[in-house]
Amino acid sequence: MVTTTRAMSNDISDNLDLDAVASIFGDSENLEDFEHRLNDPDNRISNLDLNEDGYIDYLRVIENSSDRNSLVVIQAVLGDNVFQDVATIEVERVQNGNPRVQIVGDPYIYGSNYIIEPAFVRTPLIFSFFWGPRYSVWNSPYYWNNYPRWYSYYRPYSPFKYRRHIYSHINYENRYHHADSRNIQFSGDNYNHIRRNDYATRYPNRAFENRHEGVKNRIELEQRRPSNSGNDIRRPNEGQYRNDRQIQRQQRPERVKNSQESTVRERRRPVSTQPSNQESTGKRINSNKNSSVSTGKSDSGSDRNRSNSRVRSNQKNEKKSESTKKESRKDSRERR
Repeated sequence: MVTTTRAMSNDISDNLDLDAVASIFGDSENLEDFEHRLNDPDNRISNLDLNEDGYIDYLRVIENSSDRNSLVVIQAVLGDNVFQDVATIEVERVQNGNPRVQIVGDPYIYGSNYIIEPAFVRTPLIFSFFWGPRYSVWNSPYYWNNYPRWYSYYRPYSPFKYRRHIYSHINYENRYHHADSRNIQFSGDNYNHIRRNDYATRYPNRAFENRHEGVKNRIELEQRRPSNSGNDIRRPNEGQYRNDRQIQRQQRPERVKNSQESTVRERRRPVSTQPSNQESTGKRINSNKNSSVSTGKSDSGSDRNRSNSRVRSNQKNEKKSESTKKESRKDSRERR
């Protein structure tokens, strides 16, 4: 049975950008530092989860060197004594010039002859490690369930989110050329001594050539992806990327200030104590009832006052009329 994947869909090779690997290799002091940068959870250089356990695979670094060349192998730790080559970094010492570097993706993941040849704008410090007086061979001491103290498990991004994330970890002052063939030669014994393809042996149908029939390697895979596809994760124009990064750096202080202000506001924002609409409505109804009751009380009191005043005025009028009658009677008597 052959498993094929359409060229426009996401692929395993989307989850480790070899340009980013080349970039952090040029920034590293030695191979131990390089392994740290590869697996640092804060950097998230890798997004590989080959064993599909829901966590990013730890990438160990091992080396086999000679007086002239150095072969560095990046391997994914996938289980108890289960490893898979992901890529090799081949360094050649050149007379009267900077060493030559080629980063070769493993054919199982990237297809055949997927080769990145970086041109560093500054001589990487790691070159002095390979041929310096303090050089010592680095073979990672870490394996399944035995990792550095600084390492912690983390879950993968979606391929699209990973591609958006990884751009900030690539130094575009360097140049990353795609080569068609290897220019640095190693004897088969040097490589076979340290290579591991346990995962490829277990799952041969998941190899690149079976995932993408008729596609040579990742370069062709990217070329066949339509630019208007929702799954498009091709690298953008690098010149445009640098312009965008410059604009982002110019706008960064304002964004940082706004974010800090927002953080302050969020920290000062108290827990809401406002009553719900239903409660406030109930309170308003009750207040209306109370006001109506109090109004009713005051109205009834004023009515009683008005009736009492009327009674008193009537009584006064009656007394006046009686006194008037008495006086008229008295006058009539006197006349008689």
